[in-house]
Formats: sequence, structure tokens, C-alpha cells
Amino acid sequence: MRLAVISDIHGNLPALETVLEDAGNNHVDNYIFVGDYCLSNPYPNECIQRIRGLEKKYIIRGNEEKYLENLIGKDQTMWTDGQMQISYYCYRAISTDNLDFLLSMPNTLKLTYNDIDLHIAHSSAEFIDDCEHREWSTSQVAKRYMDKNVTSDSFRADICNYFDNNDKFQRILKQLEQGIYIFGHSHIQWSYQSKDKTILINPGSCGLPLDGVTGSIPYTILDISDTGNITVEEKRIPFDMDEYIKILVKSDQFLIASVWSKIIIKELRTSREHLFFFLRFVEQYAEKIGDMRRPFGLDTWENAYKLWVKQ
Repeated sequence: MRLAVISDIHGNLPALETVLEDAGNNHVDNYIFVGDYCLSNPYPNECIQRIRGLEKKYIIRGNEEKYLENLIGKDQTMWTDGQMQISYYCYRAISTDNLDFLLSMPNTLKLTYNDIDLHIAHSSAEFIDDCEHREWSTSQVAKRYMDKNVTSDSFRADICNYFDNNDKFQRILKQLEQGIYIFGHSHIQWSYQSKDKTILINPGSCGLPLDGVTGSIPYTILDISDTGNITVEEKRIPFDMDEYIKILVKSDQFLIASVWSKIIIKELRTSREHLFFFLRFVEQYAEKIGDMRRPFGLDTWENAYKLWVKQ
């Protein structure tokens, strides 16, 4: 059984199509999708429809799906702030049928292949507490590497070395029942196998990679043989980000949620976190001018961005 593990598409249809094509060329038997299909890129409805059309797949929800669920039944005449423009665009872009499908998906899933249990959740916190997110969140990764060149091999070596020597992680790992644990959320690709063959898999973000590795998009192939042998292959597929950004700039999303889209473009170009730092900047700016409105109003949102890009 060959499984393509894909996560954090975030509305990036060309990236999804690129990964699905590669997975097909690698003769996968089934797909595991680990959440966050929408927000940040302009094709949320198309991504959901594409996934729905796959014959064999397992799907769980991510945290971004909750943002959409929270908008159901709300008064859209009140949607005038700047911060949530991307959520409003996304909600309006998705058909009712596709949204119902997405929100009907479970938050977690457990599968069994050849007596091997696969535990699936959107975030690693479901299994290993804060061991990943404390030191390997996208903001921490951005600080760790700054402007250094990062390769998938060097990143893999760094994160595995960290986990090898982290006492809390090793203690929690020993407490997990033997099996395979699959998650996403962090937008960084990594995997880890313990001495007792417990395996952790994060396929990274297909649509918005933030591990510092540029020029490619990640997913992971999990191969479980009939005899129970397990192989984990971390794939990085070449992707022309500059050409994709040209498409994004011409999209309705760019017009409707321009500040968010511009920051996402910066993240796509650098494969590094920027949104976290911008949101922190907006918070400081709003407090400075005495604006207590949350979500951030349109003027505060746009003026903060003008100042932020001049730093």
C-alpha cells in the first residue's frame, strides 16, 4: 500500500495539481489529506472539488476549516474589517456543497494497514504536546535560519538531531503506542523513527511551504508492504513559484484581500514565515494609536502594512 500524505494546501490549486501528478507517477494507491485546504491562496473551492473527485482518499479537517465554520449564519454586512478579508473572500468563494463536505470531515482518524495503526490529526500537538511547535514553529524556523540557504537534507538533519537530543520528546515518544503518527499544520516537512519503530510524519505544506527550502513543494509517500515493511519518502517537487505568483496577483483574492495576499506572496517567494511577524506588528501599532477594535479595522490594517514594509 502506497499512500500519498498531503497537507496544508491553503487554496493553492497549481501546487495541489503538481503534487497529485507526481503522486500518480509514483503509483500511489490512496491519499491522506491532513487539513487546511483553504485560506491564503485564491482557489479554495477548486481545491476542495479536486480532492472530492479523487476515488480513494482519507480526509480530516484542519484549523483553518474552523474559521469558515465560524462564519456560517453571520451578518455579512458587518464584514468590513481588514484582518478577516481573506476569510470572507474564502467563505464566499466556496460553494455550499463543498463547504458542507469539508465541514463533515472528522478532526482525527485512525486507520490500520497490515496490523499497523495509522493515527492522523492536523497538529503534532495531538500526539507529542508542544515538542515540535515550541522550537520548530514557522516563526522559530525563520529566526533560526534567517537568510541562510536551507536544503531539505540540511533541514532534515537539523530537526532530527534536535529530536534525538530532546528529553521531553523522547519521553513522550516512548509513551506512544507503536504505530505511525501523521500530522501537518507547521508547514515544515519532517519525519522521525524511534528505536521501537514508532514513526512520525509531517508532509509539510503543499500550498505554502515555510521551511526555508525554496523552489519546490513537499509531500510524503508512505509505503507499507504486505510483509509490514515501512518506507517513508519525503518528496520535494520542483515548482515555478514566480509564475504562480503572477497568477495570484491577477486573482480576485488579491483585489479583495490585498494586504494578506501580499504577505503570502512574500512567504511563497522566501518559503519563510512573515504573517506571524506582521500580525505582531499590527497589534503593537494598534495599541500605539489607541485602536482597540478586533479584528483589526481596515484603516489600521492597511496603514500598519505600509509601515511594516518600510522596516
